[in-house]
Amino acid sequence: MAACDADDDGEDEDGDAAAGTPAMVDSVVVEEQLGHNYAVVTGFYPDACTRISDVDQDVEGSSFNINLMTGRLEELTCAQMLTQYTVSILLEVGGLAPGEYTVTVNDDRATTFNFGG
Repeated sequence: MAACDADDDGEDEDGDAAAGTPAMVDSVVVEEQLGHNYAVVTGFYPDACTRISDVDQDVEGSSFNINLMTGRLEELTCAQMLTQYTVSILLEVGGLAPGEYTVTVNDDRATTFNFGG
């Protein structure tokens, strides 16, 4: 996964608040790497200072719902230019039956993949 400037509580190492907004997602694909399934997400940060701050994954039936949030320190001044990112998210497949699954990121981009069998 990409390095994060903020902890899960929305604060960085110094305790300063980070702004959390949904990541801009361009695409999502599922790849098998070393026997594990990863959702590989590409998109754009609004500036060079923004980073992934939180990843939340929920499995409901045959659907993986991933919320990908970004954050940056408010006091930083950054050029407002789109900066591409790629992040690999390990899919939590333990206990799932073989079959077709859908991965949706930020209720925006989705893909399907076959697990097991």
